Amino acid sequence: MNDVYRESAYRSDAIPELSAGGHPDMDKAFQRLPWGRAQNPVVPNTMEAQLAYARMYGESCDAEGGYPWGESVFGVSKGFLSGLQGFLYILYMTMAVGFFISLFPLFILVLTALFTDPTLQGVAKIYHTFEIPYAILAVGYFGGKYGRILLVRLTHKRQRANPTGLYRREGLVRIKKGKAVFEAPFIEFDAYLVHSPSGRGGRYFNLLLQHRYSKHQLWMKGLLTDAMDQKEVYAYWEMIQQFMDVSGPLPDVPIFEPFRHRDPVTAEWDQRTGRDPFKWRKMSPESWREHHEQTYRERLRATNFHRACILDAHIQGRGLPLPDQPRGALLA
Repeated sequence: MNDVYRESAYRSDAIPELSAGGHPDMDKAFQRLPWGRAQNPVVPNTMEAQLAYARMYGESCDAEGGYPWGESVFGVSKGFLSGLQGFLYILYMTMAVGFFISLFPLFILVLTALFTDPTLQGVAKIYHTFEIPYAILAVGYFGGKYGRILLVRLTHKRQRANPTGLYRREGLVRIKKGKAVFEAPFIEFDAYLVHSPSGRGGRYFNLLLQHRYSKHQLWMKGLLTDAMDQKEVYAYWEMIQQFMDVSGPLPDVPIFEPFRHRDPVTAEWDQRTGRDPFKWRKMSPESWREHHEQTYRERLRATNFHRACILDAHIQGRGLPLPDQPRGALLA
């Protein structure tokens, strides 16, 4: 596995000593989230979107490259092409749902024709009634489906040009600023629960990664945006940590399921535990809402995310003394 994971990859069980640094102003304004082994990486409000993404990959062999999420990168970059790709997928799903809904009036019309006008003229009447709607559904369905496939290739190239994201195998975070790209180890970032007014008397919460030794920061709006529940952000941070931690498998959530077989640590874990490789892809959004959503929401509410930070013990000025501070004990 050494040829897969770099020496710089994040390992929660082998954290090196880190230099002093931080942003006191941010510590006063926002809550700095603790580092630790993931307890609950499932974010209920994102599950339907995750299920829709995972179901695009019906079989493991289809998952040779995902966008924006895969076994090696959690992409956060945005742009016209990625937005268009999302629109085309929504169009494809909407047309599919529209087709199934249209079967009911079609069935009623066919039954009516059988009893009132069982002739070729009756068949022609049904055809002309549904000719235009089904043409629109077909154009939307196939245009959305295959247009998305084409854009996957284009957005993959754009991802290379805009590499903003988190890289599991390298343990790095990359942030594109203009024509330059800032790169730093994942463990050099502090996670903050940031908030903004919702306009309805409440607050929106988001996750921000702030580089400890510079002003560079990365808003983690690639999946969860403007959450109303703080614990959704806590769980999101747990998921990000587990994604980057190569001492354990990828988070067991839908967006990474199609790629689990390509990550060595995860593949070994799944084989040892007998995990169903299609666990999430077999689940429809309706099944999630009816049988699972409430359970996961209750689990989220019951999870205690406030614990000691495993990273602080390795940072000078937090858990370690500063270099100019005496390490010995003063005896009376």
